[in-house]
Amino acid sequence: MNENIRNIFGTTGFTEMSEVQKQAIPAILDGKSLFIQAKTGAGKTYAYLVPSVACVDPQSNDTQVLIIAPTRELAVQIGESADRICPHFNVHPVVCIGGLDIDRQINALRHRPHIIIGTPGRLNDLLQQDRIKLNQLRMIIMDEADQIISTGQKEEVHTLLTHVPSGIQMVALSATSHEEVMQFLPDNTEKLILHENRINERIDVRYVITENRQEILLHLLQHLPVTTAIVFTNYKEDANQISELLQNNRILSSAFSSYFEEKKRLSILKQFKDGKIRVLVATDAAARGLDISDVSHIIHYDLPMDIQTFIHRSGRSAHQGDTGMTILMGKDEKQISTYSDTCTPLSIDETYVCDLSTPYNKQETQNNTLKIRIHAGRKDKIRPKDVIGALCTIMNFNDIGTLEIQDTFSSVILLKRDITLPQRITIKGKSRKLSLWD
Repeated sequence: MNENIRNIFGTTGFTEMSEVQKQAIPAILDGKSLFIQAKTGAGKTYAYLVPSVACVDPQSNDTQVLIIAPTRELAVQIGESADRICPHFNVHPVVCIGGLDIDRQINALRHRPHIIIGTPGRLNDLLQQDRIKLNQLRMIIMDEADQIISTGQKEEVHTLLTHVPSGIQMVALSATSHEEVMQFLPDNTEKLILHENRINERIDVRYVITENRQEILLHLLQHLPVTTAIVFTNYKEDANQISELLQNNRILSSAFSSYFEEKKRLSILKQFKDGKIRVLVATDAAARGLDISDVSHIIHYDLPMDIQTFIHRSGRSAHQGDTGMTILMGKDEKQISTYSDTCTPLSIDETYVCDLSTPYNKQETQNNTLKIRIHAGRKDKIRPKDVIGALCTIMNFNDIGTLEIQDTFSSVILLKRDITLPQRITIKGKSRKLSLWD
């Protein structure tokens, strides 16, 4: 693999390529069309961005890569990632989405971007106005392709595809399988399936049985080690009501609805990313494709409509090697069993009090943490729950932060510095060396 590509990962904050990146990048560089099914937070964005940018001819003024996203927020996030990568290749990207000034986007397109990132509706508008040219396109990427289908944007994508060269390389990415997605792709498309419609193994799945969801929701937020959290409702009216309830209880919260104007949505997202909003109360349509680190908890105030929605919701947590918790709130265990056969009841340490009335200071939190190394990893068939279970024998669960398992070792961020640690710890029946991170 191109050494320049490897070096780029150092600038993005990744210390090692994820499995999807290791497999997808060489295949895309080889010119193969791919359908990639991998869990949310697995590093899919860089898996296609790095090789697609590397394939661009910077000396040409033609648009060579088109990236289609189902939501404006996801398109913006992809654009931010592209801005970190493209300077290494002298490549120019532009984001085109609805809800923002189209004249500014048209002006940006006059600079002949090599890569266009956008939503189907806005891309079609610009195509009809003859503002974008796709006749020299080399590659099309559809991120969250299953969501493009489920949100009714299938016909708009079909229209876009009638304007691109035949035999073009295509890459579609999804967290869940979707047969209709394959209809967009060439017959010679290879499938890269890194998981089968199941939840990220770094996410702890728990449930609470209750008839009084509002009271229990407040109780959870007061006694869980929340950095930031997303509470899911099925209706925007409920999102507004729950957010108001949380605000009245001194919790930094905001509703997040697809009915908000785009500028307001982007402003709320920025505040959430910056820790100024601690709890986002969102509908499924609004939260699709969000890629935000430090989301420690997902709470399903309303149960998901189906298992795919459950996977997508839960995948908003545990990004970039983090661990997370997803909590289902139901009336009985029969309801809960629909979503997961590994779900266990949630127990709460009521002596722990979480203050969500103040912003989350990531830097300050990092200064109060302790990083440890456990000398066992994937090659030892170690799983996150094995490490967490072992650590819980010597410390409180609430003191365990980010967990990352590498081939030969595992790293853990502890949320307290004054923890007494043994030199060895037993994991899966074997004694493993434990040391402070150098």
